Amino acid sequence: MKIIAHRGDSANFCENTPESWEAAYRNGAFAIEADLRLSSDGFCICAHDENLQRLFGRPERPEDLTLAELLALSNAEGGRIARLADVLQHAAASQHVLLDIKDETPRSLDAIWAVIVETVRAPQRPLVIAGCHTLEAVHYFAAKGEIGILGFIPSPNEAEAFFGAGAGIIRLWERDVAQERVALLQALGAEVWATSGGRGTAYDGGDTSAQNLAAMAAAGIRGVLINDVVLTRTALESMQ
Repeated sequence: MKIIAHRGDSANFCENTPESWEAAYRNGAFAIEADLRLSSDGFCICAHDENLQRLFGRPERPEDLTLAELLALSNAEGGRIARLADVLQHAAASQHVLLDIKDETPRSLDAIWAVIVETVRAPQRPLVIAGCHTLEAVHYFAAKGEIGILGFIPSPNEAEAFFGAGAGIIRLWERDVAQERVALLQALGAEVWATSGGRGTAYDGGDTSAQNLAAMAAAGIRGVLINDVVLTRTALESMQ
């Protein structure tokens, strides 16, 4: 099962930072995941939350601040805002990168695509995976034809529509993982990943147990979004 580092190796480093991404690859992650939003002046930056309160004690949304203002933010744990170009440097260096696109407006999609084209040469672009929450975003990147597409499906019953639109990877939440559902999607030709933890489990999003990892692997899950890369790698190695 592939390890996709959820916001980087976020169990041990501040999320969505170069340190978290570098540690994830160093510790054996197949891919890193980063969350994307726009600054007020239209630059692509990495931020998960709708506002800056949790990480920086600020009430504003990332969209309310300019790139310069966002890059000036920091916290005591080493947290800061990175740019899309920073995370895409890893794809340019032949490593897999999953982009969780939080803002799927046409303006945002155009900005993301422009940075991909500018930063990643054509031979490496298939290593970039656009994580899409809407069919419109799937259609947008499918029309480009150069990068991978993952469907962050709103509900399991929308998986087939996302696959049909061009999402070759379907992401389920751990609570929705069932062998029959995974087998159906695989029969269509989809690769199926899961985000560990979250609602319906005993864990926060990105966390889980070795027992639950084994159950997901047995159900046919081929990739798991997880916070702690080393613990996950150790658990998976013990299953072999």
